[in-house]
Amino acid sequence: MAHFLLVTVWDSMESVRRFAGGDPELAKYYPEDDEFLLEKGERVSMYRVFYER
Repeated sequence: MAHFLLVTVWDSMESVRRFAGGDPELAKYYPEDDEFLLEKGERVSMYRVFYER
């Protein structure tokens, strides 16, 4: 078994909410995910990252 951490970068929390819905920390899955995932967590971890361009 292997665990992977997928990190995505969003331009704002509003963008995340438009994608994920009203509770952006609630995990969002697609029907085909059942074919590939052994476990599906209920919540996601969110991190605030600061960087300079």
